[in-house]
Amino acid sequence: MANLVHIPEVKDLARKTPIEIFPDPKIAVVLTNQQGGATNTPIIKVGDTVTIGEKIADAKERVSAPIHSPISGTVIKIENAYNSCFEAPTEAIYIENDGKKTKAKPLTSITEAELANTKNEDLLKIIREAGIIGLGGAGFPTSVKLAVPADKKIQHLLVNGAEGEPYDTADERIMIERTANLVRGVRVVRKLLGNPKVIIVTKESKVEAVPKLEEAFSKEPNTEVRAAHLTYQQGDAAMMQKAILGYETPAGKRSYEMGTIVQNVATINAIANAVFEGEPLISRVTTLNGDVPKPKNLQVKIGTPVKEILSANNVNLSTLSSVVVGGVLMGTALQTLDAPITKRTSSIICFAKDKAKQAQKTTACIHCGRCVSACPVRLQPVAIHNAVVKGNFELAGKLWANDCIACGTCSYVCPVRLPLSHNVKMAKQ
Repeated sequence: MANLVHIPEVKDLARKTPIEIFPDPKIAVVLTNQQGGATNTPIIKVGDTVTIGEKIADAKERVSAPIHSPISGTVIKIENAYNSCFEAPTEAIYIENDGKKTKAKPLTSITEAELANTKNEDLLKIIREAGIIGLGGAGFPTSVKLAVPADKKIQHLLVNGAEGEPYDTADERIMIERTANLVRGVRVVRKLLGNPKVIIVTKESKVEAVPKLEEAFSKEPNTEVRAAHLTYQQGDAAMMQKAILGYETPAGKRSYEMGTIVQNVATINAIANAVFEGEPLISRVTTLNGDVPKPKNLQVKIGTPVKEILSANNVNLSTLSSVVVGGVLMGTALQTLDAPITKRTSSIICFAKDKAKQAQKTTACIHCGRCVSACPVRLQPVAIHNAVVKGNFELAGKLWANDCIACGTCSYVCPVRLPLSHNVKMAKQ
C-alpha cells in the first residue's frame, strides 16, 4: 500500500453539535437527477400541486432512483439549476411552499417483527421507491447495489462510519444520535445479503460515537464494532476493505465479487426510515463548517438553496472566497450559492477571503514524485494528467485512470498546484 498522507481534521466544534432541524425552504429547487445511472424525467407539470413525499421524477430503467417532493406546494417552473453532483446545470423542479405541510400517503412499509418473513424483492422495492442512493458521495442507487447476484456469497458487510473528509461530521452525529435506527437498518441490509458478518467501522477519534455503537450493537449476532486508526483515504470503500479485511479488489472487479459490501451509515439510516416508517429520501444531515460563526449539523430538506442556509446561520456572503459542498477534497466548489442541497450534499464548507492563502501560480511539473508516492491505489496521477492535457484519453485509460478513487490526495500534495485530481476525474468520465 502507498504511504497514506495524513490530512488534518477540522471537526472539534461541529462534532459536538447536535443535529438541528433546518426550516423548510420557501421555494425548493429539486434536481431531477442526483443519482448515478439512468436519467429521471418529471412526472408532474407546472401548475400541479404536490405533497410532501410525493414522487415527482422517475425513470423506467433498473439502475435508477426516483425523486420526491420535500415540501407541499405548487410547481412554479421546470428549468435548469446548478447541480453539484455533476458540476453543471441540469433539470430542476421548482416548488413554491404553501406552508400547509400536507403529506403524501407513506410508502409501503413493514414492522420490525415482519422483517424476517418479508421477501428480499419486496425490501428492495421499498428501498428503490424511497429514492435511496449512496449518501457517502457516490450516489449509486442502493436498491441495485444490494441486489447481489444469487451466485455471489457475501461474507462481510462493512458499515462505513469513518467519515474521512476533514470537515465533515454529519455521519458522526448520526452514529451518536440515531444509533438505534442504524441497528434497524443494518438488520435490513444483513437480511438482503444473506446474513454476513457485520463490522461497524469507525475511527478511534470519534470518542462519543464509539461507546454508543458498542452498546447498541452488543446484542446483535455476528457483529463487531471496530474503532481503528484510519487515514482520510481509508474512508473509501475499497481502501477500507483493504484496511479492515486485508485484501483489495482486483482491477475490473467489484467488491461484491470478493464477498464484501460496504455501506455508508447515512444510507443505512435512510434504509431504516424507508422500510419501517415509509419515508422517502427527502432530507439529509449535512455539516456546516469552515469559516462560519457556529459550525453545526443540520437536517435539511433536499432542494433547499445553499444561500438560504448560509444566510439563516449568519454567514456574511460578501466575505466568502468559496463554498465547497460534499467535502473539501472530494466535493465541488459551487459556481453559485443558489445551488440546492442534493442527496449527496454531506457538507457545506465555507472559506473566507481574509483567511485564504494567496493563490500560488501553477507551474510545470518538477518531477518530485509526490503524487505518485501519495496515491493510495498506486497510480501515476501526473502521467494521467499529462495524457488528458494532450487529449489522449486512450493513454489515460491504459494508465488505469478508472481505478482512481477520486480522493484528491494527489492535488493536495502537489507543490506546483497542478489540477491532477480534476484531470484524472475527466479521464474517468
